[in-house]
Amino acid sequence: MQVGEPTRAILVVDDNASIRRLVKAFLEAAGYTVIIAVDGEAALDFFMRNRPAIALLLTDVEMPRMNGLDLADRVLELEGNLPVLFMSGTTGRADRGYGCVAKPFRGAELVARVEVVLQQQAA
Repeated sequence: MQVGEPTRAILVVDDNASIRRLVKAFLEAAGYTVIIAVDGEAALDFFMRNRPAIALLLTDVEMPRMNGLDLADRVLELEGNLPVLFMSGTTGRADRGYGCVAKPFRGAELVARVEVVLQQQAA
């Protein structure tokens, strides 16, 4: 993040608590503000109440109640320019948005993908 730019958060959505904790730790160590949600419905509710605060949606694809693809569709109806990056343990599950980070991933790999997405969005 650039010095002096307003702090906006990455909304991380995954039904696996261990993945949420790891992703949050990786991104916070890189200087990002992170908000976590346990599933698509919780994430959509948070997004609707805090839209201007979100810079990126980073979501798992396979989740109960509302999967990541449906979540992305709903969020993009509200904020068409919001970058969306998917995470999945199943290859080929999300070939839209800014693509998909394959699980398992290394922290450096995830942070690098997030940085590229946010830089492309800013350009």
